[in-house]
Amino acid sequence: MNNQIDKLVQDQSDSEPFSGNIYINELNGDNLFKQSYGFAIRSEKIPNEKTTRFQTASGSKIFTSIAICKLIEEKLLTLDSTLLETLDYNFRNFDQGITINQLLTHSSGITSYFEEDIDPDYEKLWQKYPMYTIRSPKDFLPLFQHKKMKFSPGTRFEYNDGGFILLGMIIEKITGEAFDKFIQKSVFSPAKMKDSGYFATDQLPKGSAYAYIQNPDGQWRTNFFAVPIIGAPDGGAYTTVLDMTVFWKALLNDQLLSKEMTEALMTAQIITGWDAPYTHYGYGVWIEKLGSSIQKYFVEGYDPGVSFRSAYYPELDVIFTMIGNTSNALWPLYQEIEEILLND
Repeated sequence: MNNQIDKLVQDQSDSEPFSGNIYINELNGDNLFKQSYGFAIRSEKIPNEKTTRFQTASGSKIFTSIAICKLIEEKLLTLDSTLLETLDYNFRNFDQGITINQLLTHSSGITSYFEEDIDPDYEKLWQKYPMYTIRSPKDFLPLFQHKKMKFSPGTRFEYNDGGFILLGMIIEKITGEAFDKFIQKSVFSPAKMKDSGYFATDQLPKGSAYAYIQNPDGQWRTNFFAVPIIGAPDGGAYTTVLDMTVFWKALLNDQLLSKEMTEALMTAQIITGWDAPYTHYGYGVWIEKLGSSIQKYFVEGYDPGVSFRSAYYPELDVIFTMIGNTSNALWPLYQEIEEILLND
């Protein structure tokens, strides 16, 4: 399988070569494939390595969900707690009965700060709202807090970054801690994710990859001005393929949450109405189901210059993570490698 996957990556015909890391291993720790490709910093020709930190975009929503679930376990919050009960900001157009459960499952009905169905150009958003001013969850509020509801809470699924911003604000309100500090304490540290964190792009630690966008003329530029300067509750943490492996192990072995709460997080809480593999959603995690059979649990993220998917396949007992520091090459490759994995 190793040679087959490596040849697939090397021979891909996509105009944008894959740059990033691929790691496949069994839950018990046996490595099936591990390889790095391309450069972490192109101008200096610094190669990607197995410990390279990458941006994850929306793939880090699961960390926010785990933090919320911890607060529920500690009885500081419930799934039925409402926005009105938990935050004292002015949301004059929001239904005050919106619950934590609805925020977690993208069924709150609020209009997000980024309306992808109207304009899918995420980079353009930060031309109006300078990305260097977005440093905490509350900094996102001017982008959406006065928008009208799109539908009644709980009536359907619609993927929503703004809901997770609100969850991050709730975490800060209840704990009295900065969102990123609480995630470090409640998720990264207990999971032993030693290279993960929310890092500002103007203060990146050693071993961090720059993310790159390809211009129409073929030249590359970083995404520094295309995303918020630091990750937020809706996404943007940095992590490594190794850290995502230990994360899944910690989560599945009930080291981050109780067995009951872990099961709730990984239960299909809502049917999305989307095509496979996005058929169901738990709390911060996508769940691909075929009938009653679960094909995989996965998290993923896409931003300008960022591509990320990490999945656990219960029937194979295998974890498969790909992280890239370009926008587009990962997706067709992931699908082809997955087919090799499933048919091996």
